[in-house]
Amino acid sequence: MGPLGQDPGVQVLRRPDCAGRRRDRGRAPVKRAGPVFAGCLLLAAASIPGPAAGQRVVSVNLPLPAAHPVAASGWRRFAEAAEQGRRFAFQLFVDGSLLGRKHAVAGLAHGDAQMGYATLTAHPAGLPHRVTLGRLALAGPDPMAGAAAMTEFVMLHCPACLKSLAARGIVFLGSHAAGPFHLLSPLPLARADTLKGARIASPGPPWTDLLKRLDGKPEEVDGSLATAMKKGDIDAVLGPVALLAEPALARQVRAVTAMHLGVHRVASPFTANLGFWRTLTQDERAVLLEAAPPGLAAAALAYRAADEKAREAMEEAGISFCRAQPALVRQAAGFDAGP
Repeated sequence: MGPLGQDPGVQVLRRPDCAGRRRDRGRAPVKRAGPVFAGCLLLAAASIPGPAAGQRVVSVNLPLPAAHPVAASGWRRFAEAAEQGRRFAFQLFVDGSLLGRKHAVAGLAHGDAQMGYATLTAHPAGLPHRVTLGRLALAGPDPMAGAAAMTEFVMLHCPACLKSLAARGIVFLGSHAAGPFHLLSPLPLARADTLKGARIASPGPPWTDLLKRLDGKPEEVDGSLATAMKKGDIDAVLGPVALLAEPALARQVRAVTAMHLGVHRVASPFTANLGFWRTLTQDERAVLLEAAPPGLAAAALAYRAADEKAREAMEEAGISFCRAQPALVRQAAGFDAGP
């Protein structure tokens, strides 16, 4: 399989004026993709071959850029595995161009996309075990182990989790994990007092609560982190160093404060709409279930590679890497992600 989008089983679609983006302005997702979906497909129709006869065409909403590790590596490997036997053809709508970003889960649940990316702890009303998931997200720094632990917990040890997700109209096939989280900022934030009142871009629960515990002010940033930092809307970003692969953000960040802030492992990149799942045969479901583990592993490995590349870029750009002081580490230690 070649680069993402060059394989006959995968179409990568993007349209800046798709209605999915307009839904970010607060409008509820439509019940059916209909003309919106068809309009987006026209962009690729002339240059990308159509699916083979008998293939299921699967629309996928990714609120991520095409170069993101989950899209470029995770979904690439997932599609490669699922394409065996030519049962499926995947149409990936990147940058949230089908459903938008804020309504990604709701649109997926409504059937506006058949598969897509969902963040579990961002929707506690539909997942009563948010506390346990939050603790797992903060439990260790190893991305691969984190993804495996979250996937095993939800799929094998938490039938109530699967039932809750099904009640929302979605099916969980596994969780991926990003690299270890640190504080990325123009100035070091290694002392406990430096975080007081600092506006820090948060990836969401449970990190929002953790930042409050550290006397920081968590901020939700929908657009570019680099732009938000340049405009002074945020003072720092909580996330993996792989984010510094973006040149615009790397120019703003001059220090990385390393401390144990967990790993993002509460996202489900291969989430399926329940209605779509019910139309599949047992063999087709097995194909998707078996394609998920290599896709999850590929995403984790891509994050690791991106982290290493970003660290090299940090050295070249003169970005300092400092350890959090003991008082700050103690303040974060033992954090309970529960209410």
